[in-house]
Amino acid sequence: MNNIKNIAQFLSALLLAFSFGSCTKDFLDVNKDPNSPTTPELPRLLSGSEYYMAQSFSQGNFIGNSLSSYVHQLVSREEQNYGMNTQANNPYNSWNFAYTYALANFDAIVGYAEPDGNLVYAGIAKTLKAYAFSVMTDLWGDIPYSEFNVPGLNAPHPDKSADIYNSLIALLEAARADLSNANAENTRRPAGDDFFYAGSAEKWLRLNNTLKLKLLLQSRKAKSEISGWHNKFDALMAENDFIASGEDFQFWFNEKTSPTDHRHPAYLAEYGGGQTTYYISPFFYEVMRGQTYNCTANPFAGINDPRTPYYFYNQLKGGETENNYEYRNGDFVSIFFASNGSNSASSNDKSLTKIGVYLCGGKYDDGKGGVITGYNSGNGCAPHKMLTFYALKFMLAELALAGETSGDARALLKEAIDAAVAHVNSVAAKSGAPAIPAADRDTLTAAVLAKYDAATVDGKMQIVMTQKWIANIFNPVDSYTDYRRTGYPALFDPRGTSDEGYGVNPVATPNSPARAPIETVASFPRSLYYPVASETELNPNMTQKTDLTEKFLFWDK
Repeated sequence: MNNIKNIAQFLSALLLAFSFGSCTKDFLDVNKDPNSPTTPELPRLLSGSEYYMAQSFSQGNFIGNSLSSYVHQLVSREEQNYGMNTQANNPYNSWNFAYTYALANFDAIVGYAEPDGNLVYAGIAKTLKAYAFSVMTDLWGDIPYSEFNVPGLNAPHPDKSADIYNSLIALLEAARADLSNANAENTRRPAGDDFFYAGSAEKWLRLNNTLKLKLLLQSRKAKSEISGWHNKFDALMAENDFIASGEDFQFWFNEKTSPTDHRHPAYLAEYGGGQTTYYISPFFYEVMRGQTYNCTANPFAGINDPRTPYYFYNQLKGGETENNYEYRNGDFVSIFFASNGSNSASSNDKSLTKIGVYLCGGKYDDGKGGVITGYNSGNGCAPHKMLTFYALKFMLAELALAGETSGDARALLKEAIDAAVAHVNSVAAKSGAPAIPAADRDTLTAAVLAKYDAATVDGKMQIVMTQKWIANIFNPVDSYTDYRRTGYPALFDPRGTSDEGYGVNPVATPNSPARAPIETVASFPRSLYYPVASETELNPNMTQKTDLTEKFLFWDK
């Protein structure tokens, strides 16, 4: 991690120029080095570190773009066919950003808060540190934890992922003690400097419990490697104090453009220029539309999801065309994963389907079409989702199906879908888009539950996890972890198309044929390479992986 210190000055100059904002309140105007705070700087330090953590993993920054193609929510020309290699992690990536700014700052907050008894600050920082490290180890496996941020130690050893999980659970328990300490009421508390819960110890306690549940859920197939798994899980379920509706752990980007641009980074990338970055996976689109061209085993065949016009915006209308295309489905235009076709690189900026209002604060698809030219549509107001109420409901449904609880998995699945639709509506409202009608939501839920009722035990798990995958678009970290843990959803495979071995183009023309050749799909990577420039070349204790099909994570069973 030598390079973490080497790039700190550059990144600080680059990012601390921002004055941040949310849809409901202003961010902090950060104009001092967050890594050299004084005690009165706790509010500034908390605001900055929360922002840096969101930037580390959000869509439009670093790992967020590439990983979405691994879970087949998007398609990337840059990272085709599981193409992230050892050079893909350049110095300005999620790894360095999280270690340099978010995680170092969480330690600084604890170091300054504890001596003065500012326990709410300390509890929040510990909870955030546990979340950030959980994401890091879920992505990379064994990473530096116990030797991270030790003064004078420039070549930290990596810790085993199981050891990190045990340490994170202990850290969450320490944070809980801080947040629930009666003396915390009489000390300094965050307010507007906490972008998530405005310093509410009660809400942070519920998030703390929910995050702990997530770690126990993800390790449920490796219980023996978590100290006291059963006792911790039983106590957590008995308390039953998790995040409530409206308490989503998410970071809002907003419509403000002055003095700096606070809009969603994916909105800035997709709506501000002529180049397309986010190609929506035809496979993902068809699963939502209930189609079987490229997913013959679609568990939701025949179900048209009402969230589609909130997820995606079609620039075309009716019989409009631009250049040769690889995939067209009505007015939806995109490219295939691992394509080897002549049209995969075709320029279709005025016809390719764009990410929509729910994903980035872009445009709601009212069916009228229209080319996106600059920032003429949407406002960029959308959140980076980390741990939502709907995700909690999917987690509880999975636990019930797996026999870990006596809960009603079917009822929990219904609650999860209802909550996911409500979340779409909450984001759409920020941009003035219409809400999904309750009748359409109920039609979707009833149709999914009918599929659920007819499914085998494994089929029921597939339905739960695939619905979670649909809801978690633009949160590819959790989708990547869920797939490795459960094997669901079943990801795109040309052997499972209606023209086996090819990508199927539903609207064919002589220049845009019905069969799109697909390369031999590479083996699915079970974790990511370590960054070369900052880690394996500079830290002799970090050995680069040679085979990403190896199961590096202890919970990957």
